[in-house]
Amino acid sequence: MNTVMETPLRPARLDLSIRNAMVSQDAKPPRPQSGAAESDAENAAPRPRNPLRRIVGGAFGPLAHYARRYLNASVEHHLRHVDCRITELSEQMERLERSLQASMLTVHRGLDSASAQRQTALIQHLDTRTEGLAGLFGPRFDEIELKTRPLIDYDAGTIAVRLGDGYVMAPRDQPLFTLMLADATTGGLEPGTRRALKKLIVPGMNVADVGANVGLLTLVCARSTGHTGRVWAFEPELGPRTLASKMAAANGLSWVDLRDTAVGAKAGTLTFNVSPIIGHSSLYALPGDEQKAAKKVKVKVVTLDEAIGAKTKLDVVKIDVEGAELDVLEGMAGLLQANNDLAIIAEYGPSHLERVGVTPAAWFKAFTSKGYKAYAIAEPTGLVSPCDPKGLKDVESVNIAFVKPGGAAAKRLGAA
Repeated sequence: MNTVMETPLRPARLDLSIRNAMVSQDAKPPRPQSGAAESDAENAAPRPRNPLRRIVGGAFGPLAHYARRYLNASVEHHLRHVDCRITELSEQMERLERSLQASMLTVHRGLDSASAQRQTALIQHLDTRTEGLAGLFGPRFDEIELKTRPLIDYDAGTIAVRLGDGYVMAPRDQPLFTLMLADATTGGLEPGTRRALKKLIVPGMNVADVGANVGLLTLVCARSTGHTGRVWAFEPELGPRTLASKMAAANGLSWVDLRDTAVGAKAGTLTFNVSPIIGHSSLYALPGDEQKAAKKVKVKVVTLDEAIGAKTKLDVVKIDVEGAELDVLEGMAGLLQANNDLAIIAEYGPSHLERVGVTPAAWFKAFTSKGYKAYAIAEPTGLVSPCDPKGLKDVESVNIAFVKPGGAAAKRLGAA
């Protein structure tokens, strides 16, 4: 049980006494009104005082007051310091800009035409850099504002965590996962992949999220497509799928179509190995002790061609299926043919491939033989670089973007 999320039990009267004592440090009792109200107050019989309340209030009141001041002091000090520094920096930049403009104007009068044009271009460049300061500070303050928000008790079994794209849900019975989400930046657990998806996806696009888990990247995809687009999300495991459903509802993502099926090479029913570690479940056997502790359930398997239609317009596919990537690829042949510029982001994990009997070279070839070029996505920056199995031999896991060279998707990603 996550003790961080629990509220300790305490005697009701003691709690009331402490809270009243805290209030009494900051607020004076109301003065009686003049006239009849004042005489009534004077004639009213004194109310008996609770000795325990008086003792606790006297002891804990000052303590609560100083504790509150101590806890707030550090944050307030840092915010004041940052605000002062920003003000100073802005004033310095304004003075520098005025000085440069005056100096350049003086020099400008004595220059020939070509030199004057160069000086004018320099002034314009400095103006642009100065205006860019707002864009430098704004995102950092947004990050601070979002990460200082408390975790929210969404329901009896769920905790809501605020990230940059909205609220995501974490299960109470997975405290380590909740801790990872709370400790992450507003970009989530895979901020680089989030950046890559936001580059690839524009409003109105259609996206498939295969292996959605709790919907961390489903949320990113849905925010990027907007309500004019559509997101199909596939998650066969009940627990994560329930959390993904709550995520979509909490964020108002009505254009997310969440399916309770696995995706593979052909339709049918297969055994699904549910790992005790959230996000590790697979149609293939899990490693070592994880497989011993796994629950085996029967799940429906569909092909992506069957699930959304082989000729449907599709712009981006994200695949995270713990070693079954090539099965998904095989079951979307029609979509690949119908969408020449379709971009794919797939998790590459050599240990997963070893378990399913696929070599890294064969894995890459399955994509590149269809005209794709592979780009490794760096975490947390989202920068992409060409990659191959030899260059990734020491990598445990990395998300790889596959795009057609020279295509629109490659240009959006910055890989063209």
